[in-house]
Amino acid sequence: MKNIEQKINDLLVAEQGVLVRRDHRAIGAQLDYALRRGLLRSTLPGVYTAAPPSLEAQIRAAVLFRPSAVITGAAAAKVLWWPEVAVPRVEAAVQHPIRPSYPGFSFTQRTVPADLIVYRQDIRLACPALSVLDLIDVLGGAAVDEALRRRATTLRELWAAYAMCPQRPGNGLRKAILHDSRDEPWSPRERTAHQLLRAAGLTGWRTNHPVLVNGVRFIVDLVFVRERIVIEIDGWTYHGSRHAFVEDRWRYARLAAADWTVLPFAGSSIEDDPEEFVAVVRQSLARRRKF
Repeated sequence: MKNIEQKINDLLVAEQGVLVRRDHRAIGAQLDYALRRGLLRSTLPGVYTAAPPSLEAQIRAAVLFRPSAVITGAAAAKVLWWPEVAVPRVEAAVQHPIRPSYPGFSFTQRTVPADLIVYRQDIRLACPALSVLDLIDVLGGAAVDEALRRRATTLRELWAAYAMCPQRPGNGLRKAILHDSRDEPWSPRERTAHQLLRAAGLTGWRTNHPVLVNGVRFIVDLVFVRERIVIEIDGWTYHGSRHAFVEDRWRYARLAAADWTVLPFAGSSIEDDPEEFVAVVRQSLARRRKF
């Protein structure tokens, strides 16, 4: 029996973690033994992986199950540009309906335009822009923020992908979020700040903009260039470490020494007291515009 176990393991390694029964009819009895012993799992009909399967094996299993499938959503994002994103199931676009459903997978009858497909070896994946649009259904604007911050795609590419998938269910929400992203936020709280400034009628600001101080280039969250006002929106995710705290203090000091007014806000304070956020910005603008 050890020889069978070793043979199965060797096959899994040779075939990148996935075995298709029709390709191994000669060892059908050994595959059945491996299934009974828990050495293999029937991930999809006629498609076997180790138990439990890795995400890579699940993706390959979906493609071997339906060779024309395009991996979409979180799985495509994880492979191409967002390695930390959670993937509750492998989603795939297929040409024909698949019944019944299978745990760990979601197959949707849907045509993906060729221009929105990228290839990784023999696997077809939704391009970053399309995977962002897919993720809006679950993550809302946060998916756009993350993609823009990582420079995985651009707002222009997102709009182009949207236009190439007309009459798709959920497009109303996607259009609204893309429109709300016109100032290219890099986080949900930056998005909130942009909404508040627009609603207050405050104009003349730029986002994620480079500011040069003594030859050092800083990318600031939001800036009124003419008034020399910098707004920084700090959250625990990217500013919570000791190193980040020290670096932020140096940055603010250097900007202030170069005659920039720096308004550092905790991300939570913008949501907790939006009126005060707008009032502080408005007051700073009024003071700067006097001179």
